Amino acid sequence: MKMLKLVTSVASTNTYILYNDSDCVIVDPGDNAPLLFSTLEENGLKCKFVLLTHAHFDHCNVCSLLQSYGAKVFMHAGDKSLLRTDKNLAVKFGIAFKSFKPDYYVADGQKLDLCGIEFTVVHTPGHTNGSVCYLAENFMFSGDTLFHLSVGRTDFPTGSDAKMRKSIKKLFALKKDYIVLPGHGLQTRLSYERVSNPYA
Repeated sequence: MKMLKLVTSVASTNTYILYNDSDCVIVDPGDNAPLLFSTLEENGLKCKFVLLTHAHFDHCNVCSLLQSYGAKVFMHAGDKSLLRTDKNLAVKFGIAFKSFKPDYYVADGQKLDLCGIEFTVVHTPGHTNGSVCYLAENFMFSGDTLFHLSVGRTDFPTGSDAKMRKSIKKLFALKKDYIVLPGHGLQTRLSYERVSNPYA
């Protein structure tokens, strides 16, 4: 699996482009369509699938445009309300939310084989009710659940500190030492976070 990383949106969101050949999967496409599409074109890639870790605008505001080019969007149904209301936080940043309808809803433990890459869904509510992480090979795409020495905020709509603590314990219980690729900031390792993260 090959990977490209972009930093998109006013919130410096990490966008990950994953591929083996010319078809790719994008994790959290963010809010910068020109940068995203120019990167795809420069690398000869076509987005076939989008995996959302959650439905805040800074992670998903290019989804409708990607769908118009044939991409299929996956997210957890727990974040449906974010697509229909200001809970997606776009208004807080003075940005128009580009509405879309997901093509598929994911469930905890579900396996997805996309573009020759196998993903496992881990439902991790706390930052939002529908937050998920995706496991692929040695990587964990943790969205805004787990960060380097931190965790996602729980004071946004549908957030919950109690659920976040349960979700972090769930991630720390995983046996593999994943490289953690978060929705913002620096990458880290699960083994390091188990012993160093304040939520450990």
